[in-house]
Amino acid sequence: MRNHLWVFMIAFIFGVSSCNLPAPQTTKTPRTTPMLDTPPSSTSTPTPTLIATLLDIELPTITPTSTPSIFLASPKDQPVNRRFGPGTSYAVIGALILGRQAEMIGRNSDSTWWYVRNPSDPSTSCWLSGEFVETVGDVQSLPVANSPDIMVTGVQVLIEPAFINIACDAFPQFVTISARITSSGPTAVTWHWESSAGFVSPDKQVLFEVGDTKTVRDYYQVTSINDYRIQVQTTLPNIMTDQASFKVVCTP
Repeated sequence: MRNHLWVFMIAFIFGVSSCNLPAPQTTKTPRTTPMLDTPPSSTSTPTPTLIATLLDIELPTITPTSTPSIFLASPKDQPVNRRFGPGTSYAVIGALILGRQAEMIGRNSDSTWWYVRNPSDPSTSCWLSGEFVETVGDVQSLPVANSPDIMVTGVQVLIEPAFINIACDAFPQFVTISARITSSGPTAVTWHWESSAGFVSPDKQVLFEVGDTKTVRDYYQVTSINDYRIQVQTTLPNIMTDQASFKVVCTP
């Protein structure tokens, strides 16, 4: 009986002790955030540009280019004389025919004559009367062109006869010297002639009321057989020359 009592008491004490033992604690493993294994980059991170900085950049100024104007003249209803200068006293050097145009490059002071490029040869120029042409463009903005100097523009020499065959006792003989002289306008032209034998004529003068071509004549006396050459030269208003040859033979 006593043994049973000790067993009961020991069991009771053990039960009370076991109730006061701390309960086993479970250690929670903290959850780790997965990390990406990013390789290091050698490229630098761009610095953002502020909008205000962009506004401060000065943009290039675009200057519009103007298209150059072309001024044109064309006949109204009939061909128009192309003249050496701005006036009817200047020589006619051609005509601007219907359907053709000429580029205008100048005008006279009262805009009654137009200075144009020669449509037949753009390296040369001439004048057209404003009365007989129609124009394209703001022609009053064209520069005023000076009238050209009046000058001799051509000399052509002719000897008659060009061949003489006479008896050797028929000397002296005469040949006629003819020269066609062209002037670009009203002027006085001074001229003379000289032979290959050394003879020089006195100065002579021919008057031009308008630009035109005139023929002047003189005579040369030959006294022997020879091959001759005659040169005609203008000296005023400018120098221009031409020459021609003739031959003289004789029969005994």
